Amino acid sequence: MPLVHSKNITDGCHLMIWKLTESLEELEAALPSFVNKEELLTTSHPQKKREWMGGRILLNKLVAYTGQTFQGLRKDEHGKPFLKNSSQYISLTHTIDYVAAVIHPTRQVGIDMEKEHEKLLRTARKYMTDNEINQAKEDITTYCIYWCAKEAMYKLNGRKKVSFKDDISIRDIHAAATEGVGLLHDEGNFIKASIHIRWVEDYCLVVAV
Repeated sequence: MPLVHSKNITDGCHLMIWKLTESLEELEAALPSFVNKEELLTTSHPQKKREWMGGRILLNKLVAYTGQTFQGLRKDEHGKPFLKNSSQYISLTHTIDYVAAVIHPTRQVGIDMEKEHEKLLRTARKYMTDNEINQAKEDITTYCIYWCAKEAMYKLNGRKKVSFKDDISIRDIHAAATEGVGLLHDEGNFIKASIHIRWVEDYCLVVAV
């Protein structure tokens, strides 16, 4: 797994991106022995298995970077992942070509990575307001940033039944943006987070922290 990017996003918030090039057999051999494979057994698609294993291997490296030991993941009732036996917060994303993860010692974080594709235009009204669509016009890059930013905010919050369109808004976004502001409302709770945008080839990556 060649390292593509390893950098502090903010003080204490570290991001790692790896290119997913290994075969299933190579990934399984590199998988930490303590990782619970029950979830993997429910996945039959080879690519999904590669992404799952690649994500756990990357988390092992990311947690080691902070000086701690990765002991696996647990999930809450909403499916949000947390590190076992650690107070640090993590978020994970995977695609066909890349896996990426972010960690913060004291604050909730969210991450998403998506390749530019036309489906983002066709489905825009499901995740963007009219004002956001008018601002983005027909620029696929801006639509991709909006999607990743809202997905990152959703993961940061970690609760189900939050509408991308109605409950999450992103400010200061345009095709060349590297930062923005994310706002999320969830049953009376209000979350404001910084949005950090990176590009790897034609993949957009967004971290919310």
